[in-house]
Amino acid sequence: MASLGQELKRERELRAISLQEISNLTKISVRYLQALEDDKLDMLPGTFFIKGVLRAYSKCIGVDEHYFVNKYHEEVIMQEDAEEKERKRKEEIPFEPEKRKSGFRRVLALSLGIFLVVLAAAYFFIIKSHKDNRSVFKQPAVSAPKVQQIAPPTLSPKVEVTESAQEAELRLELTFLSETWIQVLVDGQMQVDGTKQAGEKASFAAKKEFIIHTGNAGGIAYTINGRTGTSLGGPGIVRTDVRINRDNLADFLK
Repeated sequence: MASLGQELKRERELRAISLQEISNLTKISVRYLQALEDDKLDMLPGTFFIKGVLRAYSKCIGVDEHYFVNKYHEEVIMQEDAEEKERKRKEEIPFEPEKRKSGFRRVLALSLGIFLVVLAAAYFFIIKSHKDNRSVFKQPAVSAPKVQQIAPPTLSPKVEVTESAQEAELRLELTFLSETWIQVLVDGQMQVDGTKQAGEKASFAAKKEFIIHTGNAGGIAYTINGRTGTSLGGPGIVRTDVRINRDNLADFLK
């Protein structure tokens, strides 16, 4: 059965479309497209990016994108199953030898316990006999030390955080300077997945963070809460897992 990359390459060649043509249309590097056809998925940066490349590639050559995304999932699951079976095979230990070892350990532990009990009894008997033969001297009484009472620390009153103290939401506005493939996740939910044209805009609001994947970092300008954002990269640069949240917000503002 043909692999994912082999099927994609066959469909592309049947339509006489070059990788460079796909790269020009999708703004995805030829290097990543070649890795996809060669089934070298470890060269592509992350699952989200692979799915995005698959969809863009499929649309560009006119085949069913859902079929190839599902085939990708099947191959990943098959690989994970094979790795799990190999791991279990290496971890398997014969039962009978282990059972014999366990029985020997129990006998050894029991014998050691009996020996220690006998040894302790003999020691106690010798010490007691020795004390009985010694003269007993009355020891002067020693008064118990005085214990100073320390008052428990006073707890500060609990401070409640009101809704007015909570920070406002993050607002992201994207402006596309040239044709750009992009995915945007807002608080973990996919909001945009596709290609945007020059002049288009998109706005989002998040409580926690934004995650951006793009095949053309230089084709995007953006603002966060009305302030201009720093450059994500040059034209044609692939960026994945660009995370924008309150902790690193200053890194993305000019």
